[in-house]
Amino acid sequence: MVNVKQVALLAGVSSATVSRALSAPELLRPVTLKRVQEAIASLDYVPFAAARILRSGRTMSIGIIAPTLMNELYARAVDTLEKQLEALGYTVVLTCHRDNNEIELRCARELLERRVDGIAIIGSQHHPEVFSLIHKHNVPYVLMWATDREGSHPTVGYDNRLAMRRLTAYLVGLGHREFAVLPGPLNTQHLSVQRLEGVKDVLSEHGIALREELVLPTPYEVEPARAAARACLTSPHRPTALICINDFIAVAAIAECRALGRSIPADISVTGFGDWQVAELITPTLTTMRSNPVRIGELTARNIIAQIEGTARRENLQDEFEPELIVRESAAAVKIVAAP
Repeated sequence: MVNVKQVALLAGVSSATVSRALSAPELLRPVTLKRVQEAIASLDYVPFAAARILRSGRTMSIGIIAPTLMNELYARAVDTLEKQLEALGYTVVLTCHRDNNEIELRCARELLERRVDGIAIIGSQHHPEVFSLIHKHNVPYVLMWATDREGSHPTVGYDNRLAMRRLTAYLVGLGHREFAVLPGPLNTQHLSVQRLEGVKDVLSEHGIALREELVLPTPYEVEPARAAARACLTSPHRPTALICINDFIAVAAIAECRALGRSIPADISVTGFGDWQVAELITPTLTTMRSNPVRIGELTARNIIAQIEGTARRENLQDEFEPELIVRESAAAVKIVAAP
C-alpha cells in the first residue's frame, strides 16, 4: 500500500508538505503543489480517511435513510441531493429500510458508526429511537417530505393534507359527488393517512358522503391496485371520480378502467399525486399534484449543510412549499344525463 513517505520521496518534498497539499493546498506554492499532485496521481495514492477525520473532525459524508428507491420521486430527490452534496465535496451513504422499523433503526446506527456529518431521512414518521440516537450523537439531520408545525425537527416538504384538499376541491368544482379513493398502504405510510384526511375534509365541507366500501387501501403493487380499482368500478354505487394516492396507483387504475371498457374521463375521472414522468406519457395524460422532488433535494442539501457549517437559524430549519395542481386530460366535468 502506498503511503505518504513514498509520495513525498517521489515529489522531492517532506511528508508534512504532502499532508498540507491534501488538507490546505492553498498554502503551498503552485509549483510545489503540482509536484505533489503529480506524485499522488502517479502512485494512485489514496489518503487514509481516519487521519483526515482526526485533523478536520469531519468525514465529509452524509447518510440518507429512505424507505425505498422503487418510488421515482424518492429516487429523483436522492439523485438531486447527491449531486448537490458531491459538488461540495461530500460523499453520500444510502440506506433503505423498506418500511421496517427495526431495519430503519439499524440503518441509523450504522450511519452514526461511520461518523457521517449529517443524515437526511425520507418521511415524517420514524422509529422513536432513531431521533434519540441522532440527538445523542449531536448529528445534524433533515426530514424530507415532512412538515413540523411545532418546530421540533428540521424539515423539507409540504402539507400532504392541504395538497390533497386542493385536488379534491378541484374535482368537486367539476361537479363530482360520487368518489372512490385508493389511498395506498394506510398501515405503514403516514402520508397516505394525511392525504386521505385531505379528501375527507373537502367532501365533508360540501356535504358529500365518502362510502367506506369505496376506500380501498393497497400496497404499492400493480395487481392489488388494479383489483381495488375493479372493486370500485363494479360497485353498485359507481363513482364518477377515483382519487389515487400517487401516480403509480393511478396508472394501475387506468389500466383496469381500460380492461373493463370504461372511458376516461367520460365514464370516470382519475387523478394521481406526485407528477411522475409517466403522468405525461400515459393516455389520457394524468391530472395530478406536482411533488417537485428536485426542489426537495435542493432544499435538503441547503438545510443540512447550513446546520453542519453552523450558519442555520432555528426559524429557517423548516422549508415548506405548496405542490402545484397539474390539470391534464384524465379529469373532466361530470356528464349531465338528460331526463327522459
